Amino acid sequence: MKYMLWLTVFTLVMACAVPVVAAQEVFPATLTFADAVNLMLENSIALQIAELNLEIAQIDYEKAMAANLMSSSQQSEMQAKHSLERAKNSYRTARQNSYLELFRAYTDVLAAERTVEVRELELIVAEHDFTVVQEKVRIGDAGKLDELSEMNRVEAARRNKSSAERALSESQRVLNRLLGLADSTSLTLSPELPLPKLELSLEECVEIGLSNSFSLWDQQYSLTLQERQLETAKIEGTPPIDLKRAELNFQIAKLNLAQEEANIKESITSSYHSLGEALARYESAERDWEIAQDTFAIYQRQAEVGLITDIQLLQQKVSLLNAQKNLQDALVSYLNSYIQFHHTIGLDGSIQ
Repeated sequence: MKYMLWLTVFTLVMACAVPVVAAQEVFPATLTFADAVNLMLENSIALQIAELNLEIAQIDYEKAMAANLMSSSQQSEMQAKHSLERAKNSYRTARQNSYLELFRAYTDVLAAERTVEVRELELIVAEHDFTVVQEKVRIGDAGKLDELSEMNRVEAARRNKSSAERALSESQRVLNRLLGLADSTSLTLSPELPLPKLELSLEECVEIGLSNSFSLWDQQYSLTLQERQLETAKIEGTPPIDLKRAELNFQIAKLNLAQEEANIKESITSSYHSLGEALARYESAERDWEIAQDTFAIYQRQAEVGLITDIQLLQQKVSLLNAQKNLQDALVSYLNSYIQFHHTIGLDGSIQ
């Protein structure tokens, strides 16, 4: 009987514990950018609001079309479709902005982590140099001013390290908020990012951009509307002065459409060339990184045979990390341009 009582208690305890474990958020050991995107899509309040607004716009469109069944007004139908397309464009823009914001927050954390690592090594070097100067002062090989100068270097290195750590904490909080996580949530981010390359020609990009442009579609809608209003004015026998005004509005709509098309072509062309320049800068940084690795390998061999000290090797490690940071910064700059360019031509620009 006592055994059955304990078995019942144990079963109840385990049954209560299961939901607690299931409710805990589980993250992969290393969070990739693709994982971060999935989390954002699940938890983003801004995107949830955008989705609800799109649903409302769809309902309004269906109501407008149903109300138009009796009159069969083409203008009312056009206006309803225009409102729906505007809502769809707002939703696409919200998704694109959220994606780009997440990418920047994710890479800001990676950059801040690298900066902290560099600042920690710089502090170690500064403290070592300060200790050496203190010994020189003790034996009379250096003066008090030398000691004060090195002390200032150490304090500056400590401030730089503290500043880098604060920047890292803030970057992590920003990322967590975008992911819908608590500020205190600890994440380990993967530094691995892809290097997608644009396979389209400039002419193809311009064609895609023009076909996907909502602003161009909007101007075309305005032109069609002005044309219909002009035709209506002619049919209804509008006074000459009002007819002239309708004709001028129609001409303005035509010019606005032509200007918008020219602006889009110019924007795509400029962004296309900027993307190529960003890729060239990354490739240059990649070569610098290879040089830095080879140089550090030489210093490592020198340290192994006793030609340089450990602190001198550490100084070279700082140079290596700076070269790595420059490479990563160049990659992030290129990817940022890559994503924005795809948004310019109306594509998602996904890199994960």
